[in-house]
Formats: sequence, structure tokens, C-alpha cells
Amino acid sequence: MRLLTALFVLALAANAQPASAQAPRAREGFWWGVGVGYGWVHVRCDICQADRKTAFSATGAIGGTITRSVRFGAELSGWTRGEENVDEYLGSLSALLNWYPSPDGSFHLKGGLGYVAYRIDDGENALTSSGLGPLVGAGFEIGLGRRASIEPYFSAIVTLPRGHLQLNGDRQADGVSLSLLQLGLGVTLH
Repeated sequence: MRLLTALFVLALAANAQPASAQAPRAREGFWWGVGVGYGWVHVRCDICQADRKTAFSATGAIGGTITRSVRFGAELSGWTRGEENVDEYLGSLSALLNWYPSPDGSFHLKGGLGYVAYRIDDGENALTSSGLGPLVGAGFEIGLGRRASIEPYFSAIVTLPRGHLQLNGDRQADGVSLSLLQLGLGVTLH
């Protein structure tokens, strides 16, 4: 976690130069990106533990450009953790829009809607849940030439509390909400 925070601060400092000194970004056409970092997962329901679990997470996205300020696409995010013969997984698939307040700027906000699925499995029993919810986030592109950038990012997706928790397919609880928070570093090709 400290490493990602330090990289984020260094990236911001390294990119702090006058706008006239920065090469214009080629934000047009098709784009794709991947990222890795830390993820925090929380499953909320009446019978669930209240702790937030931290582990490795990864993200991949692909899309197109509408204008120099707006990109659209799809994002696939995953989180996994294994401990004492128990494996946990959470994945999301989201439709997203990235909005750059300044068409030539590096900072952008992300918003969208996603489907989230969760599973915890000990080899004999499996708890599962899924749901829909909003995706929000932000990132800061640091140019590696005109067509590539590295990007410290933050994103969060939280499902509406309407899901069901199932044990081996049998409903155990209602009103389940799933959340995934991510802090990572990605690479985007424009």
C-alpha cells in the first residue's frame, strides 16, 4: 500500500509542469488499458462479518473515444484472496464513461453501472451473491509519449442492497450489498 501511495505522489510531482511543456495526448479512437493494485472487498448483510478484506486486484478496460473529453467503454475488475483453504473471489463487469474536465488535461473522472459477483469457497461449501450498482472513480494519466500513459487510479463499485446470499444455491439472507474499492497503477494505450 505504501508503495502505491508513493508511486502516486511521485507521478503527480513528475507531471507537474506547465501545460505548454506537456506533449498533447492522442485521445482519439480505440483505447485499452490494464491495471493492478490493492482491493478492499466488503460483503454487507444481516449474517455477514463486518470486516473489509484486502488483497490483490486487477482491472482491464477497452473502449472508444467520443470527444477529447469523453471516452466510453467496458471494464472488467477482479479481486481474489486465499487463506487457510478458503478462496474468495469478487469480479465486476461495468459499462463506463471517462470524463476529462479539461480536453488536454490528465485528470479524469469515471462513472458507470456494473454487475458484481462474489464467491467464497472452502472446497465443500460455497457462499455466493451478485448484484448491480454504480461505478465511480478517478485517475491521472502520465504520458509516455503521445499514445501511451501510466495512470494511478481509484475506483469503487457498490451494489444496491437487493442481492441474496446463497449457500450451495440455497438462499440464506436478503438485502446483501457488495463493494469493491481499488487503488492501483495502470497502463493505457490510446
